[in-house]
Amino acid sequence: MVLSPELSYALAGGSKFLLRVVPVFAAAVYAANLLGRMGWLSGLAWLAGPVMRLGRLSPACGPGFVTSVVSPTAGHALLADLRVSGRLDRRELTIAAIVNNLPGEIATGKSVLPLALPVLGFFGAAYYGVLLAASALKALIMLLAGRLILPRRAHSPVAASSAAAVPFSAAASSALKPSLRTIMKVLKTMVPVAYLVYFLIAAGFFDRAAGPLAFMTDYIPLNPAVLPVVAARLISPAGAYTVAGGLYASGAATGWELVLGLFAGAFAATATSLRYTVPYYFAIFGASDGTVIIAASMASRIAAYGAVLAGLVMLIS
Repeated sequence: MVLSPELSYALAGGSKFLLRVVPVFAAAVYAANLLGRMGWLSGLAWLAGPVMRLGRLSPACGPGFVTSVVSPTAGHALLADLRVSGRLDRRELTIAAIVNNLPGEIATGKSVLPLALPVLGFFGAAYYGVLLAASALKALIMLLAGRLILPRRAHSPVAASSAAAVPFSAAASSALKPSLRTIMKVLKTMVPVAYLVYFLIAAGFFDRAAGPLAFMTDYIPLNPAVLPVVAARLISPAGAYTVAGGLYASGAATGWELVLGLFAGAFAATATSLRYTVPYYFAIFGASDGTVIIAASMASRIAAYGAVLAGLVMLIS
């Protein structure tokens, strides 16, 4: 049986990509679980106090902020409980829920870096840094809004995370099962996506999909070669890293051009993110509060990502 050129390219390219990425990804997931069980993340408790004071948020929001480093969903659930018990009004809930995303964005390094570093090297880390800068600016915008609209209050020390440190041997053992569960869950998507992306590359799908995005070059100095990266980022971040890695390896685009393309794709994906933010926030906070949180989150994201994108353009130009 003779395979088509597209299938041959997909099998070869997808396998090479997975052999390069999967070991790094698996090691990073295990390391993140190990550090969490050893109690290293509890050291971030000191950060919650200044953050809560800056935004005039209740100290009761602090544990949710710290918990979000490990699980943003758990952190948001703590805020939902405070809202149900009447300890937070809608304004404070909205600000706290959006600020709670910052630790989660920091924690996304365990998924971004293992995928981006193997294919882009230093520039994969640079892209992650740009994402963090945008997320930090988004949180700062909401904290300053809180300082303007929330009443001044006396603050008590923020409680640390309840997670207790355990010895290395016990942590190493207990981290194995949840790490394998996470790795297998991601691989169920990553493996077929890798082969599909390489097949689509060979079939010219991303080149054609990039056509409608050509208008972006009128406003952003994008190398036309990276438009397929922008298109892929709207569909799948993992797919975008795969496309970017191919362009970088072939010399079709420089590392900084790919950082700009990836971030431009992340900015453009603000609208498409509604497909998962709506059910996510509605499920945790209900339709009424969830709608307000989503609207404020979208507005602050557009402002923050737009500002960082403009700064990145000036830096690269």
